[in-house]
Parts: sequence; C-alpha cells; structure tokens
Amino acid sequence: MSAEEQKREYVLNAIASYPSQAQAAIALGTSPRVISQWNTNKATPRELAVRVVQLLQVLKESGIEPPPPIAF
Repeated sequence: MSAEEQKREYVLNAIASYPSQAQAAIALGTSPRVISQWNTNKATPRELAVRVVQLLQVLKESGIEPPPPIAF
C-alpha cells in the first residue's frame, strides 16, 4: 500500500468512528463536502488532516474531550 493510500485509510477509519459525516467534518475542521470527496476517492486527505486525526485520537485516548469548534 502506498503512502497516499495509507493516509487515506487512516483518515477514513477516523471518519467512520463518528455517527455521521457531518459530525466528522466538524471534528476534523472541514466541510461535509470534503469528507464526501475523501470517501468517494475524489480527493486525498492532506498531511494536516492526518495530523488532526492523530491529535484527536491522542486526546480521546487520554480521556480529554476535544473542544468544540470556534465559530467566528
């Protein structure tokens, strides 16, 4: 499996852990449209998305609830 495929699978597994794509989008700081593009292989998650997923997992594993998104 290539590095790009591994990145995609890593992010898709994280997305699948949320009840909906909309909730995954909020948690990852992106839009449902982008989540849909990743799910349908129309786009590949960037390094930042992979890092966000990694940091969210570390927080959850440490028993820390991630803060809600900031609304401007």
